[in-house]
Amino acid sequence: MLQKDIVIVTPWLGSFAGGAESLARGMAREFRRRGLNTIVFTTCSRSPYHSWWKDYYQPGTYNFEGVQVRRFRTNLNQSPYKDVILKIHAQNALTAGDEEDFFNFGINSNELCDALGELSPERYEVLALPYFHGLTHSAVNAYPGRVSLVPCFHDEPQFYWRATERLLVNAKHIFYNSPEEKEMTIKQYGRTVGRSVVEGTVAGVGIELTEATDDPLPAQLSLPANYFVYAGRKERGKNVPLLCDWFTEHVRRTQTTMKLVFIGGGDNDLLPRSDHFLDLGFVSEATKQEVITRSRAMVNLSNNESFSIVIMEGWLLGVPPIVSAECPVMKGHVRRCNGGLYVYSSDEFSAALDYLVRNDAIRDQLASNGRRYVARNFSSDAVLARYLATFAEPQCSVAG
Repeated sequence: MLQKDIVIVTPWLGSFAGGAESLARGMAREFRRRGLNTIVFTTCSRSPYHSWWKDYYQPGTYNFEGVQVRRFRTNLNQSPYKDVILKIHAQNALTAGDEEDFFNFGINSNELCDALGELSPERYEVLALPYFHGLTHSAVNAYPGRVSLVPCFHDEPQFYWRATERLLVNAKHIFYNSPEEKEMTIKQYGRTVGRSVVEGTVAGVGIELTEATDDPLPAQLSLPANYFVYAGRKERGKNVPLLCDWFTEHVRRTQTTMKLVFIGGGDNDLLPRSDHFLDLGFVSEATKQEVITRSRAMVNLSNNESFSIVIMEGWLLGVPPIVSAECPVMKGHVRRCNGGLYVYSSDEFSAALDYLVRNDAIRDQLASNGRRYVARNFSSDAVLARYLATFAEPQCSVAG
């Protein structure tokens, strides 16, 4: 067993939906359950859906779901970041300085990074995630060769920026969430960054259903008799508008009474005002599991995922997914285990919905295939073993 404490650095930690935040929270919880002293370093900012430059919590040490959490003051200067966002929206070319400003002046905390410098490398292993936010860049770049990276890469403009290459160069170890994420990174950075990228570990994400302590379905919550479910953030970047368009077209074609139920936070205005859509917003873990379990299938047309925790949870709950064929990661999961369907078009999406409604036995078999895939590859024990094996390896040298 590792004779060091683990520190996980992430911009936010709280009770809200978000893939990277859920990954950090789950890692901390499961590492502690298996005897590793684990601490989360995060900011005092409330969540990604609130101001990134305003402290909601007081700095200090907290206990969150049994995990020790240290919160640090958030940097207040936001102007350079917002200037870059305006240039991105205007589709103007970005300079190297703009790219640095995007990361330096987004969600960040100088106090947190200073505190990392007080940690002895002989006593602590430090993990930072995700790559998309400035706090991760500051933590890794401030201490080259001392902080490991869980990048959660997507195929998006920031992935190709020079700042991302610098992040990879300075990382101690690189932990990928999926083979597709690693393949994409090797293709882009294998030659320039070299060994640490090529030999990075595909650790995956530990998936175990949280034991719910509340009622599985509140009395005031009325679910439709038949429905599909989307679980996660309601964002344009997750292709939620496309999902709504395709489902609306499916309803028009088939005159179905099926509904699409949404659980999670995000932009409620992205959903049409229609009886075919039901938005439950944030729900408890018990309610989330019950809503998924009662559904015909999970649907997710996002093209940018580095793992997708929710489809794994769906498999464990006996529900298969319908995913975008344009998302290499989710398509890869589905193909490896024959656990769901992937679609390229509105026509294929509509056919997939109908297929799972009309074929209960096949639907159950797909879910069973997925359940075995998750149990075999992504138990917390299996994922933890990959992290520990990597920490035990000799460290790659960091390029200058």
